[in-house]
Amino acid sequence: MDVLYIGDYKLQANQFYVGADSFRQFHGKVKDYEPLLEALEAMPDVEPKFLDGPDTMTDFPRSVEELQEYDALIISDLSRGTLEPHFFDDAIPGPNMLRIIKRYVEAGGALVYAGGWMTFQGYHGVGNWEGTPVEDVLPVDIRPVFDDRVERPEGSKPELLDTDHPITANLDDDGLPTVYGYNEVGGFTSGTDELATVDGHPLLAAGEFGDGRSVAYTSDPGIKWGYGMVEWDEYQTFWHNALEWATDGE
Repeated sequence: MDVLYIGDYKLQANQFYVGADSFRQFHGKVKDYEPLLEALEAMPDVEPKFLDGPDTMTDFPRSVEELQEYDALIISDLSRGTLEPHFFDDAIPGPNMLRIIKRYVEAGGALVYAGGWMTFQGYHGVGNWEGTPVEDVLPVDIRPVFDDRVERPEGSKPELLDTDHPITANLDDDGLPTVYGYNEVGGFTSGTDELATVDGHPLLAAGEFGDGRSVAYTSDPGIKWGYGMVEWDEYQTFWHNALEWATDGE
């Protein structure tokens, strides 16, 4: 199974103020992608390719046919603007990568879409995925709000709604791990598989769209919101289950 994974990546810079002067210093890369990428690399039947933010803007597949070289696409904590890099020379006129993702799913592709500060609506609406073609192939509705983040530093325990679904059936008796934040979406879309909630809001859902499938997880697979998940013994099993179901066992 060939998997393309984009998102969960930041560059950090520090701003210093010294008297009347100030300067900015590049600090380093924030590699939030490491837990999930390491889990993908440990799966014997998965060949992952990871693109950070800058590489996504330049190297993301420019057609459905190119994207179909991958059995599944994972998007996590990444703004829609990263896939709309209008400032590049060949961007306008150019392909609409959000429509490419939608057509990819409808043509039989698999999408796993996870939450964070830059997915769904995200921080101050910067994620801005509401109303996009990608939302059309998600099993949850994105709320048209300024900011849909819910911080839970004390932790919140999810409730499993379906323990027979292939994604959740072979997990341990404790169910899904505590989450420490999530994106509050509008609800499950009609006809999709409602798998788990947190604080009464959708956490995990799966659905079929055209000939393809998608899975939405409204928290984060990485550190911070996903602190409990990253430390979870079933971490690799859960994400493998999601990919297996989304790709229909390919």
